[in-house]
Amino acid sequence: MQLSLPEDIHLDSTSALRAVQIPGSKSITNRALLLAALAPGTSRFRGGLEAEDTRWMRQALRGLGFALEEVDGIWTVRGGARPSANTPLWLGASGTTLRFLLPWLALAAEGPIRLEGDPRLFERPLGPLLDPLQSLGAGWFPDAGGAWLHPAPERPRRLNLRVDARLSSQFLSGLALAAAALPEPSLLTWSEVASSSYLALTTQWLTRFGCEAELDLGTWRIAGGGLTAQELELPGDWSGAAAFLAAAAATGRSIQVGPLDPDDTQGDRAMVSILEAAGCRVHWPSAQVLELSGPLNRGLDADLTDCPDLGPVLAALAALAPGPSELRGLQTLPLKECDRLDASAELVRWLGGQTDVIGDHTLRIRPGMPSRERLPFHPRNDHRMAFAAALGGLRWGGELVDPQCVAKTFPDFWGVWQGMLGC
Repeated sequence: MQLSLPEDIHLDSTSALRAVQIPGSKSITNRALLLAALAPGTSRFRGGLEAEDTRWMRQALRGLGFALEEVDGIWTVRGGARPSANTPLWLGASGTTLRFLLPWLALAAEGPIRLEGDPRLFERPLGPLLDPLQSLGAGWFPDAGGAWLHPAPERPRRLNLRVDARLSSQFLSGLALAAAALPEPSLLTWSEVASSSYLALTTQWLTRFGCEAELDLGTWRIAGGGLTAQELELPGDWSGAAAFLAAAAATGRSIQVGPLDPDDTQGDRAMVSILEAAGCRVHWPSAQVLELSGPLNRGLDADLTDCPDLGPVLAALAALAPGPSELRGLQTLPLKECDRLDASAELVRWLGGQTDVIGDHTLRIRPGMPSRERLPFHPRNDHRMAFAAALGGLRWGGELVDPQCVAKTFPDFWGVWQGMLGC
């Protein structure tokens, strides 16, 4: 399947792009779902993301014996039981689902658990998470279709672990979430961590579910036994907002996007400061609505160590910017749903730009003009590469292969994108 990318041919127009309502955050939704399963009692929340990644988490929780209902936009989870499963759990391509469930199941499951998913899911790094779990007696037995997880013979009362988190902060977040359900305080330590902003996000949501958690440089103290069921409103997704904010920056127009929390700990909130530094203007007309006005008046200069998911969209924006750009801190991009570092460089070239890939961590980008005849761009089954291609299409059009890959986190992306343009 192919899609003709919608173009905004009125780049000099002063009219605003149409306001956009973005879906809930995948990162927060999957944290809230797991915490609701861990906390004794009944939790309810609105604003959960309806997408593939969160569907796999909900399906897995049901497969582990937890009652989970969805009525009129309210999700209800009855938590506090020990997980067990008699049939395989399918996790799709959801890295958060796998890495958040693994520690909990390794410490608390009543018996062996079969985990399956897309091949790419099990190609992504797991060793630094498995090592501390295996030191506690858990077993991991991978095969061509997935893996068997055998829980530790005795559930620990607390964790005291040093973790190699250089490849992903999700290793630490998964262990912290599991530690919150243990009876005694736990301690996690590390020397380096990728995307540390996600640790702050996990801390925020542990706190909202009643767990006292203290995050410091290289240490994380998680109080045990304090989780309580909650009723919460989940915020919108700063990651999902990124392409729409970039659209205003690229076209020189303004856009209102919500619901967004200005005090949110989501790392991708950095999109605002990055665009401001390149000349865009920001205003909050109400508590949950951000208004951003373009255009960019210079190239981008950003360190994305704490927000690497912004890499593809910012690479596409850099290809449309009025000057050269440099994006740093991209060392985790090759480990995502696809090799996003390589795919982002390919996208820049598809948009007519030139790019230098420096090591595994930096893109230097110079804008240009694409050739008249271009093959369709293939996002490599990666939702964020499709979002980035949509942004590039505003200037140059083009064809996109596999547009439905956006269903991983934003199923209605194309409808919302066309609505933004008034199509």
